[in-house]
Amino acid sequence: MKKIIFSFMVLFLGVLLISCNTSSNVETSTEARETLVVGMEAAYAPFNWTVSEANAYEGAVPIDGTNNYVDGYDVMIASYVASELDMDLVIKAVEWEGLIPSLVTSREIDLIIAGMSPTAERAETVSFTSEYYQSTHVVVLRSDSEFAYATSIADFSGADVVAQMSTIYDSLVVQLTGANHLDPLGDVPTIVTAIKQGTYDLTILELPVALALVESNPELTYIEFSEGNGFDVAYEDSAVAIALRQADSDLLIAINQVLAELSNEDFEAMMTEALSRQP
Repeated sequence: MKKIIFSFMVLFLGVLLISCNTSSNVETSTEARETLVVGMEAAYAPFNWTVSEANAYEGAVPIDGTNNYVDGYDVMIASYVASELDMDLVIKAVEWEGLIPSLVTSREIDLIIAGMSPTAERAETVSFTSEYYQSTHVVVLRSDSEFAYATSIADFSGADVVAQMSTIYDSLVVQLTGANHLDPLGDVPTIVTAIKQGTYDLTILELPVALALVESNPELTYIEFSEGNGFDVAYEDSAVAIALRQADSDLLIAINQVLAELSNEDFEAMMTEALSRQP
């Protein structure tokens, strides 16, 4: 009889331990969260950029672990979401290639708010909220380039084109008829410097990013194509959304409710404000 009781107790404790371990793997509910940790490049104006404390706008947020601040459209969205969810906002600067691993693998961040498009490939690993921006894709090049007066994506035969790796920009290069698709680079600032130096002819970017670059680099210009003459871009590649872990379904619902409070006019006004103070 004692053996039966003892066996039963061992079984009961085993089930209890399994239950506790299983519970520890479940995502923390939105209500229990106090801090929202957001990852972004902090080098992709006007969506996000780094600024010193001395030059930081009042809405800029400290970059965790540094003496710098981060500002931009993504920061405005992150601040609004955190405020509406009554959470403290922490922003970490993470290189583009490291954003999804930081979210899913190391779990150092809770959200990616970094001008990221909700592609089907990324959606295999992360969940995406509804969009918080819709982009137009343009070509950025030197003002004195032989391609500066192009009016169609068919006008770039022989051009040396470089884009940022692991982005829609790099996949769009093949649509530039006859252009040379060169190996992608890791970040936009490096690409811009190379174009200014004449290493490459042009790159592909979102319109707000192009506007920011041309404002701060007068030797550059951009080409926005008329309907029927530009890039063929699917919705998932032109939209910009917030990424989060697939298990965080409660947080996904909560953020979508927050984003639904904002109109297209609100989003455009925020982007205009970001553009007005980008470096």
